[in-house]
Amino acid sequence: MPERPIVLFFAISDFGYVNVVLATIYELLRQNRVDIHIASFAPLQPRLDSLIQKVREENPSQPISPIEFHNLAQFPGFATWAAAGKDRKKADVPHPPGRNGAARTALLTLKALAIMEPGQYLSLFDWSADLTKKLDPSLVVVDPILLPVHDMARTLKRKYAVLHPWNVADGVIPQQPWLAAWWKYPAVHIPRAWSQIVDNIYCYWNSKKCRSHPQVVALNQARAARGIEGALGSFTPWAPDVPQITPSLPAADLPMRIPPNVHDCGPILVAAPPIEASDPDLLRWLRRGPTVLVSLGTHFEAYAATVREQALGLRVLLAARPDVQVLWKLKTEATSERSGLESVQQLLGREIESGRIRIENWLKADPVAILRSGHIVCSVHHGGANSYFEATWAGVPQIVLAMWYDTFDYATRVEYLGIGTYGNRDIGHSCVVDNDSYVAPNLVDAEEFGAALLRTG
Repeated sequence: MPERPIVLFFAISDFGYVNVVLATIYELLRQNRVDIHIASFAPLQPRLDSLIQKVREENPSQPISPIEFHNLAQFPGFATWAAAGKDRKKADVPHPPGRNGAARTALLTLKALAIMEPGQYLSLFDWSADLTKKLDPSLVVVDPILLPVHDMARTLKRKYAVLHPWNVADGVIPQQPWLAAWWKYPAVHIPRAWSQIVDNIYCYWNSKKCRSHPQVVALNQARAARGIEGALGSFTPWAPDVPQITPSLPAADLPMRIPPNVHDCGPILVAAPPIEASDPDLLRWLRRGPTVLVSLGTHFEAYAATVREQALGLRVLLAARPDVQVLWKLKTEATSERSGLESVQQLLGREIESGRIRIENWLKADPVAILRSGHIVCSVHHGGANSYFEATWAGVPQIVLAMWYDTFDYATRVEYLGIGTYGNRDIGHSCVVDNDSYVAPNLVDAEEFGAALLRTG
């Protein structure tokens, strides 16, 4: 029997971010026409095992090749790279949108570009090159964050594609005619007045100037010395020879000219068991009445002040809508957890006791299954791409409490498309921070959030 073609995936393991990879691998397993290898981090391994088990249970008579897992943490520079970020607190990531948050947006842009020190970057480049040469795959599939692997695939002239968990507006908008990125598309929001255009230009420039930062310059010099061609991050959607696969559709995006190598496929959703199987107790509770789902993503941890404002906003909804209940996935920042939970108990204790509010720190059922249950009337999230697409494809109205970077873009998008509300625009744009001694601000206002809930829920 001839050897089957190999597809080699490179991906990080963040829970929501990697869902498009899992969904794609699931379909490849079901078709059983290729051998699958994936290089990622250890937390992904159990989810891959679950996928294999699911396919076997669905079709016991069909043999499938197991997924071969390669631990990305084995590249020699991993330890120092991981150590550099071990003390970062998720709760300190949020920042205001627009001019007030431009410095923090630029910092996040810099971290995305200069993702590693030159030695670590080249170490991952070499490790991924060795693995690719050893396996000789027919196709390499790379997620957009792993820039050294993009360089490797290009340098070795491998056939490769980029699988995005988000739309590709960031890569496509700069190529729109008439310099539209500066004045038409949102760096802050969709500009509707001259003053907003000025702010938009400032924020866009502030982000772009990161490419001349010493860290980026040093990384480009190291890449050039190794013979890596092209600017850092030059795999962007306008590179015509690299297919870009996204879970978006033109109808779920801002109007723009899309290059032919961008494939907006629509929903790329992970295969999720129905709630009947994954959490029957939750399903019984959902059947009690129309439910608002509040889940601000894997990477958001709320300080006590933010928890209190969310609770006050929910109280506005519950007072006005006695028919509605709330499922709240709440992750608190560790040092202020006690204070935050005390606020919740003080403000919503009666509703928690009666079962009208259900608070969980983790949801056993997949969010897709919950959204598709028919019981969710509003999804409140932080504007992450995964949350946006899951709610959009489920047809559930959204409230976005945007917290950082690209989440402001999705908050703008839901209002532009008429599928939801930007639930913290006013407090975000009025918030002022001290960039020299930065403390993450509270970006939720109870009155504004409560009003958004009444409009949307």
